[in-house]
Amino acid sequence: MVFEEKKKVFFIILIILIIGFFSGCLNLSCANVDTSVVCNGWFENTALRNTGIQFLGLEKWCSLTYEISGKYPAFLTITTLKSLVLADEKEVLKKTKVTIQETFQDNIELTENSSGERLLKNNHKTLYTLFDGFDVYKKADVKIICEIWNCADSGNSVICIGIAYITNKDISDEFYFENWEKIVQDTTGTIDGYNGNMGLIYNVKCH
Repeated sequence: MVFEEKKKVFFIILIILIIGFFSGCLNLSCANVDTSVVCNGWFENTALRNTGIQFLGLEKWCSLTYEISGKYPAFLTITTLKSLVLADEKEVLKKTKVTIQETFQDNIELTENSSGERLLKNNHKTLYTLFDGFDVYKKADVKIICEIWNCADSGNSVICIGIAYITNKDISDEFYFENWEKIVQDTTGTIDGYNGNMGLIYNVKCH
């Protein structure tokens, strides 16, 4: 019994030492969109800023949300994750896709469209998956992107989830892609051929 108690105390002390040693290595700076491209109605909704700590302080995360309101609303959430070891990108993408499907299963019918890789302005290569969806309550079509990458310079993993409503049956049967383009645009037109340097995800700063 005495040995077991000593072993418990040892492990408690060990955990405290680990947390104390690595806490300085887990300073987290949130990835964000370059302010120069947050324009034309887009803004950061500061009320939705969020942070968290888990696994006894060995993992930290924060998230920022950008949005545009109006007849065709759109949103981009950027989550930054910091842990002792960089996460496996493919595994993070897989889990994020499952989270998206579970989150929207009650109101948005989702179809996975395509997946791929691309290069952002900061020269990070990303993995992404596109979804087509239909909001059964609003009777509107939506497009969703899930994009992730690891930033070796900061030691962070970054997860971007962008959602854009592209129809509004109360107004017209026509499609409206301007906000979707703003989310996914890059200089090579990787996604849906939208070519330019003002895309929100393309201009994310993570280090």
